[in-house]
Amino acid sequence: MLGIKRSLFFIGCWLLTIQAFTQAPPIGNWRVHHSYTAALQVVQGDKIYTATKEAIFSVNNTGGFEYFNKLTGLSEASIATIEWDRETAQLVVAYTNNNIDVIKGGLVKNIYDLVRTSNIKTINSIYCDKGMAYIATNIGVVVINVSKYEIKESWILGPNGSPIEVFSITKDSNFWYTATSTGIYKSPLSNTNLADAKSWTIFYGAGMLAPINKISSAPTGLIVEKNDSLLLIQPNSTTTLFYKASEQIKTWQFNEQKITIGTTNLLTKRAFIYHSAIDNPNLLVFEQAGILNHPSTCMFSNGSIWIGDSASGLFKLDPTTKTFTSIVPSGPAGQITTALEATSSNIIAASNTKPGLFILENGKWLNQKQNGLDTLTGVQSIATNNFDNSVWLTTAQKGVAQWHNNKLQIFNPQNSSLKGAANNTCFTSGVAGDTKGNSWVSNLGTTISLHVKQPDGKWTGFTNPFGVTDAGALAIDEASQIWCTTKNANGLLVYNAGNSLTSSADDKWKQYKAGAGLGNLPSNQVNCIAKDKNGFIWIGTDKGIGIIQCTENIFTPTSCEALLPVVQQDRFAGLLFKDENVQTIAVDGADRKWVGTKNGVWLISASGEKVIYRFSSSNSPLPGNDISKISIDPLTGEVFIATNNGLCSFRSTATEPVSAQQKVLVFPNPVPPGYNGSIAIRGLTTGALVKITNLYGALIYQTRAIGGQAIWDGKNTNGTKVASGVYLIICRDDSGVEKIATKITIVQGR
Repeated sequence: MLGIKRSLFFIGCWLLTIQAFTQAPPIGNWRVHHSYTAALQVVQGDKIYTATKEAIFSVNNTGGFEYFNKLTGLSEASIATIEWDRETAQLVVAYTNNNIDVIKGGLVKNIYDLVRTSNIKTINSIYCDKGMAYIATNIGVVVINVSKYEIKESWILGPNGSPIEVFSITKDSNFWYTATSTGIYKSPLSNTNLADAKSWTIFYGAGMLAPINKISSAPTGLIVEKNDSLLLIQPNSTTTLFYKASEQIKTWQFNEQKITIGTTNLLTKRAFIYHSAIDNPNLLVFEQAGILNHPSTCMFSNGSIWIGDSASGLFKLDPTTKTFTSIVPSGPAGQITTALEATSSNIIAASNTKPGLFILENGKWLNQKQNGLDTLTGVQSIATNNFDNSVWLTTAQKGVAQWHNNKLQIFNPQNSSLKGAANNTCFTSGVAGDTKGNSWVSNLGTTISLHVKQPDGKWTGFTNPFGVTDAGALAIDEASQIWCTTKNANGLLVYNAGNSLTSSADDKWKQYKAGAGLGNLPSNQVNCIAKDKNGFIWIGTDKGIGIIQCTENIFTPTSCEALLPVVQQDRFAGLLFKDENVQTIAVDGADRKWVGTKNGVWLISASGEKVIYRFSSSNSPLPGNDISKISIDPLTGEVFIATNNGLCSFRSTATEPVSAQQKVLVFPNPVPPGYNGSIAIRGLTTGALVKITNLYGALIYQTRAIGGQAIWDGKNTNGTKVASGVYLIICRDDSGVEKIATKITIVQGR
């Protein structure tokens, strides 16, 4: 009993340690950071399931969440539709690439066969019945046996067996019905050969221009959506107008003998929810301006109306009190695909479609919209100015914003040197802060491509002599020179302000382009730049990477052109990323480079000569392969990766080294029973020697820091797991003196 209590004590301490250690995952582990505000679909199963584009979450009776994403086993991060099969108690998930997953009890089974069917381009909906999933596609219906996880057959309904787009499927006690681009087709349930087009006849809508968008079977007939109307077709073929919307019908469902309808008024931007019994239409009407913006799915279940909004997430509506309750898991308020900045205290991000700042702090996302942030949209990039700890955000229309001390100030042509376009918009692209407290901003649409705000508030603009108007991302080298990408294949600009920011007399400009003698870039399409620990400038283009190692000499007569490094992979060597479109480069604490392309993420050695990792959506939880931004937490080494399908992160081995060895931290500490991951020792100087000994000084293990962090697998030099106990971590500082840095407790299971 004593052993059990002791283990529980250490586990409790371990959990507290996790909470105190910035909430980062263990080394080698991933996290996903999905936005749950864009609800795509809500279905009733054993729980309430809500799908977004990238992930699914469920809500149980106590309000607890369960998550399904690529990290937990989903095959893709591009969900098209979901449906629940009551017979097998399984959730069927269809993706935009036609892949199919089936979820039961948290386990995911994949059915890949539809991906190989090249003539299927779109999955429109799923209808589940008695262990079968009927998939409505652009060519017909595909029937999947969800018990056997295999395709049973396909129904091609068009004349003479021609493909026809099917939007929805249902059945009643006598017939199957399909809503198609040319009307409603039906076939008797008794028909055993539904794959034969001759089994299907046109039931409603022949010759009509408008397609039938959706159908559902009800006790009194067939409910049909056509344009912005709902029709009721009775068994005797009598057709009556059940509901006519003055707004656009966004969604509706028939469930528990009730129809729930979501509509949007395009003029007032309000959303309406109609809850109606079929025999008593418009029984209840709900509207809530400012809460519902774009209802995409709604459903009646157990006395409540569940509404999925594509802008605001999931709501539970009490029909009696007309009270809306928001049910949205923690996550950024919008999908993060570009604007991202990792600092030692938090992660700052923004969406180019949603207003505000999204901040990851202590493992939770905080969505800041106060003090003007609710007006900030179209954010292109984020940077912090360490001089005053301000956050700078460039935008596609409003100029550049500074967030400082919970106050937002927007700079545009009216209050700065920035220049606007003819339509009164001001497009800023890149932003960076230098060591003197100056904030540099690139300005699109003008030859006054660089601007600087000095600590005293004075703005100055600088005109490049090359006529370039498409300034992009910025980086600042050791000589305070400003490096600027271009968006339209105009190479790379470099600016040196000389001795004075206010005088242009000693200004210097240079343009790097492809070709020997012109800069020797791999391509004129420069997407990104990064400065490494040696002060070298790494340049990412649509045809690979170039490196400028002689930054101090670029304005001297000595030639300073980009080097095209050669990488060794397996038995072959070639130019670094020669055939890859490099879109982002980030430098970690060990001077290694994280490279994001349209085909995933690479980690390469400091020199670029060796590939250490390669991640893609097929071998990792990456939600997408199109990588737009990588930023690294300097304190934990966690690598944040923004993709076309949202944000994820990977805990790497390297952290930023400290200038002088101070407090050394170990994670996890204590090491709990059954733990098989890496043990991180951080807060070290570059390449510090780390020794692990027992309490008597006997050497157990020895290693060196990667950047500011050392890694131990919990084994001795013979590769055997160490016994339970307390161990000393001894570090050698720059002077060569060894001292005890901290202790670590190991608890092995019995």
